[in-house]
Amino acid sequence: MEKVRHPARYSSQLLPTLVLYLQGSTRILDPFGGVGGIFDLASFLPGAQIDAIEIEPEWAEQDPRTTLGNALALPWVDGTFDAVCTSPCYGNRMADHHQARDASRRNTYRHALGRSLHPDNAGGLQWGPAYRAFHVQAWTEARRVLRPGARFVLNVKDHIRAGVVQPVTDWHTETLVSMGFDLVNRAEIKCPGQRRGANGNVRVNAESVLCFRLEHVP
Repeated sequence: MEKVRHPARYSSQLLPTLVLYLQGSTRILDPFGGVGGIFDLASFLPGAQIDAIEIEPEWAEQDPRTTLGNALALPWVDGTFDAVCTSPCYGNRMADHHQARDASRRNTYRHALGRSLHPDNAGGLQWGPAYRAFHVQAWTEARRVLRPGARFVLNVKDHIRAGVVQPVTDWHTETLVSMGFDLVNRAEIKCPGQRRGANGNVRVNAESVLCFRLEHVP
């Protein structure tokens, strides 16, 4: 059976920074597992157990180490992990989910799957109130399964809409800090991104990798 592609895999340029921020972690979770890109870190983190959960079966089945499930209802008890490492959806045009009527290429979650997304898949949420409400739920659930002192490594990127940079990265940062995480490291890494579409020349050229530590629970 042909594998269903994922439109937003980890960029290889990010891996050295992810590994650096995760050094010493022994149990790592990616709550938005996709096709299992998080497992690329395994050879650089000897002795660490890595888990991933993914809500769409076509992507979850591409790596047998991935659990089919929902980031809003993680199947692990409190305090299981000492690190989360994940890249949430960015709320950009990859969230478009109309049914295209022409043959032009679209790099979206909906078009990659060829069907509607699961209702709890943030890949269908544009940047806005619903996107933010979803991720408050997701980060609250992620915090539940983390131990005190755990790390939260986040890869995220801003995007431009109507000529204005949308503050996606700052929002995630402020939200996690409000939940008791302290920001301890931040790197900006140039990544090419996709250049298709009418706005292909209007892109934010860097992705952020942020490392937080869970110091207290408000």
